[in-house]
Amino acid sequence: MGCSSSKRIEATVDVYRPAPASFAVFDINTIEEPWLKADHAPEHHQEKPTHLPPLILEKLNALEEGPRSWDEVSRALEDLKPTLHSPAPAVTDADKPPQPQPQPPAQDSPTLKPQATRKSLSFHTVAELDTKLSSKPTESTRTELKKTESMRINSKKPESRDAAAAKVAPAVVVSEGMRPVKDNMFILRDRLEREREGKSANFDKMMSRRDPLSEYPEKCPPGGADSLVLYTTSLGGVRRTYEDCNRLRSVLESHRVVFDERDVSLHGEFLKELRELLGEEASVPRLFVKGRYVGGVEEVVELNEWGRLGKLLNCAKVERGVGRQGCEGCGGARFVPCLECGGSCKVMVGETKERCSECNENGLVQCPACL
Repeated sequence: MGCSSSKRIEATVDVYRPAPASFAVFDINTIEEPWLKADHAPEHHQEKPTHLPPLILEKLNALEEGPRSWDEVSRALEDLKPTLHSPAPAVTDADKPPQPQPQPPAQDSPTLKPQATRKSLSFHTVAELDTKLSSKPTESTRTELKKTESMRINSKKPESRDAAAAKVAPAVVVSEGMRPVKDNMFILRDRLEREREGKSANFDKMMSRRDPLSEYPEKCPPGGADSLVLYTTSLGGVRRTYEDCNRLRSVLESHRVVFDERDVSLHGEFLKELRELLGEEASVPRLFVKGRYVGGVEEVVELNEWGRLGKLLNCAKVERGVGRQGCEGCGGARFVPCLECGGSCKVMVGETKERCSECNENGLVQCPACL
């Protein structure tokens, strides 16, 4: 197709040749598989070891090549029967090869001493180490000990046990570059820990003998020389203070001790007492044990967690029981409404109203049942 003036163009087309690593050129027949190579490999025949005497082997090799019957082989080997079954000739002293006589060691050459087997010093605990260090002496040392004891029977002053043990105990040979077992850092650390534990135990014993209340400052609230006094508040305006008071109260109730709870929100005199003891910035809760100031909620809770609060209460010999919590009149609140004014803090004297002298600022009086 095309016009008459168009020219013919010849295009050269290259033949496609795959790359050398292409699968089209890969020939699987050129791979020699190892199991096929093992089958076609020449077998190396190894001669099996024979257990026949050399005389029989020489006789068989001397026979002509070719198959032989068993009768012919047995006839050829009949002359060897007496030599095989005959006993071996006795070897005389003359037939024995001369043995070289041992030459005496030279004077200059040092004599080789047999090395003594070293005693194993392996151990797993410090108790095993102590038992090995204080082990019984060997037989040689026992005989030496008996001789020395028999010689010293007539002596007037017997030696101490330490001196005898030092003589009897075998010396531990320590080679150069090795430290003795006693200088091991792990053993030294264990001994230091045991000494510290012993010192702490002795310290606890000494502290138990002492009065534990002597560590705390002497600040006695009114009427609290022989009892537990706890200053708290029942107002929930400051939530953190209210929760601390409940927490300290529950700790004392868990020890089943009788304590005098003084609520500063119900009676203003209690707050005045606390400020006189600890200052104007004193806050609740605060605990006093027999005229000694123990602390607030953090100190008491820490003592309880370490187990020292129970020991302190036991040494103080405080009263155990329910206390005012079982009172039927106030139910443990310690205060009831005033019976004169009914909690209004006012009474009629004639025709005039006057302040009630029996109740406090809140119109409350102490419960007459638990006084």
